[in-house]
Amino acid sequence: MSFPIENPRDVSRQIVRASVDAGTWDNNEAFTRKLEGMIKASRLFNHPVIAAFARKEFTLASMAIVHSEVRAGFAENFGDALIRLMQTTGTLERRLGGKAKMAARFLIQLNVLEELGYKPTPLGMTGFCGHPGFSHYWQLLETLAALGEPEAAAAAYVPSPEALAARATLLDNFDDHLRLAVVLAGIETGFIPYYDPWAANTIAVSRTDISGGYHSIHVEDASGAVVDHDHSEDSWYIVRQAVTPDRYAEIEAFLAGLLETWARFIDMLAAKDRELKRAA
Repeated sequence: MSFPIENPRDVSRQIVRASVDAGTWDNNEAFTRKLEGMIKASRLFNHPVIAAFARKEFTLASMAIVHSEVRAGFAENFGDALIRLMQTTGTLERRLGGKAKMAARFLIQLNVLEELGYKPTPLGMTGFCGHPGFSHYWQLLETLAALGEPEAAAAAYVPSPEALAARATLLDNFDDHLRLAVVLAGIETGFIPYYDPWAANTIAVSRTDISGGYHSIHVEDASGAVVDHDHSEDSWYIVRQAVTPDRYAEIEAFLAGLLETWARFIDMLAAKDRELKRAA
């Protein structure tokens, strides 16, 4: 038996979609579009900090705190959560079959590979292409060092209660495939407006050129593409496959709570910036 190996993201999405009957998929897709609408209408997605970043108002000291809090709240466990989501696809097999599980696992693995530093193989090359240094977390640690927070100092950083609450949105859902998929889809979607202005503000205040590091990952490339758009839609595919109508109300309420927790995290970043400026 032969399988097409080109366009693995598109192929795995198609198989994930085909693992659910068409009517159920349409209903689940309409539900996830409703969830996306909630995110885009939320105060997280429209927070004043986005405009403050765009105006490059955060100082070097503020940005060191921002990156330290992001590390504690999200980045340190984000890869763990993706890997865990691959594991929890096992809960799909009894309801949807083993092939549905493997298609979901394959699609999530594409996100894991990109998160860990693998790159598309250029034409003419064989095997894998990449380096651990390209992983998103490694690049964040490099950026923290450039902002005056080397890894030894970062490891000793005491995160805010808001960062710990954000971290809990990941860690507390490691045993529920659907909820964890919603958390990851929400993060990938909800923070898209931040990346370009956050990058511009950070690059502007850094004492060294960091434009090719962490803040080149999530911003638009020359073609206008953003890696988070692929990861966001991949995650929503996983949600559409996993969700059932009896959980719609639960998941809608769950997402509302996530959005408020993450918005409070951003409130905290703004408050810390104000405190630093008052103390200067």
